[in-house]
Amino acid sequence: MLSKKHRLPLAVGFERIKKEGRIINGPLFGLLIATRNTGDETRFGFIISTKIDKRSVVRHRIKRLLSEAVRLNLDKIKPGYDLVFLAKKSVVGKSFEEIKKEVENSLAKANLL
Repeated sequence: MLSKKHRLPLAVGFERIKKEGRIINGPLFGLLIATRNTGDETRFGFIISTKIDKRSVVRHRIKRLLSEAVRLNLDKIKPGYDLVFLAKKSVVGKSFEEIKKEVENSLAKANLL
């Protein structure tokens, strides 16, 4: 699990990032990126809709896998950004290694590594 300083507050971040951010699409998820004025830590949010899967067990597993993949790369990620991962249906049933690789590819494509 990500530490609290690396989590995006629900009320504050998501709407602002949707308006101001740019999106990078990948096969498993989209990545919304917005810069912050205060360049402290990069914060992350995860949106896994019920359209992905009706079962909360599946949605929470996807969120945990994405969170762990981000946590393992925290030391490489540039500070001062807000990022939101938007899961797609294709992420269901993927292994941790596949998700981790796609997270790294998306962050590299966004020049955040």
